[in-house]
Amino acid sequence: MAYEILNIPQVPGFAYDTLQNDLHIGFGGDMKRRIVNARWKDEARTQKALPDRVDEQVEPFLQAYSAEDDAYVIQQGSDLTKQRDAKDHERDQLYREIKRTVDTFATLSIFPEKQQKALLMQPLMQKYRIDPDGGVEAQSVATEQWLQEQLHNSQMGLAAKELGIYESINQLKAVNDEVRRLTSLRNDERSLQTAAALRTARAKTERAFRAFVLALNAAAVMADEADDYALTELIKGISETIRYYRQLAGQRKRKNAAIRKAQEEANRKKKQGAAAAKRNE
Repeated sequence: MAYEILNIPQVPGFAYDTLQNDLHIGFGGDMKRRIVNARWKDEARTQKALPDRVDEQVEPFLQAYSAEDDAYVIQQGSDLTKQRDAKDHERDQLYREIKRTVDTFATLSIFPEKQQKALLMQPLMQKYRIDPDGGVEAQSVATEQWLQEQLHNSQMGLAAKELGIYESINQLKAVNDEVRRLTSLRNDERSLQTAAALRTARAKTERAFRAFVLALNAAAVMADEADDYALTELIKGISETIRYYRQLAGQRKRKNAAIRKAQEEANRKKKQGAAAAKRNE
């Protein structure tokens, strides 16, 4: 910058808007701590350390960052997500209980009628490979497919009654339906709303930070001896933080590029293998 020739410190330009959400919120938090720590000369916070033209930009930035932080927390763990996860846990417990009952009776020859019913149900349950420890949506689909056959087959219904799990299976269907409903809401309306809210909050934080930096840099040019030290130290600290986040963003960009390249190479080899297998048919 031109002012560097005059040995006047300045906050460098920074593509704040290009940071991913977690880095964006991290950078804002670090800026908040630096600015608040530099704002006052005394612990009682009665004497301002920054010129008025700089200090008047502090509150707009702090308020904008606080709103962004709230929006980020909501996106990370919305109420719908918590409700969905609680129902998913309930579903896992129900399915494990049903499967344990079927698998147990399938091995008990001392109860031949129950064993016969369990052996009838067991292959159908194995067919859909329901995994309570797997992905929520994949489990929803697999559970729904199994329940479609289980509940629309009279023999399977009689078998479930014989094993005492008929009500549990109906309860599982209700819980699975609720998981799917909450997932749909979370993925559609709520997801769009929270993403839009976070984008809006990010933009406001960026504008407030730019206004603060403009005031800070301008004040550094016009500073007298009373202001010079506080401004210089704050500019130095902000500049160090910017360099750190530039480095983090660069490292992540390179890592993501390497992952994409590896995935593309894996897909290319897969296509080549499929083409070779087709030629050899």
